[in-house]
Amino acid sequence: MVRSENRTYRVMWFLAGAVAMAMYLQGPHAIARNAYDAAEGASLWFGSL
Repeated sequence: MVRSENRTYRVMWFLAGAVAMAMYLQGPHAIARNAYDAAEGASLWFGSL
């Protein structure tokens, strides 16, 4: 039981680290652009409700 939970935590941290690394490698401009696109998409989605 404990071992499977431990493995789940490790996978979760690995994925979080991979995402953070990818964002860091992309640079702040790409992150800002992606965030802006996501916000625009979310506002369009909320507007269509």
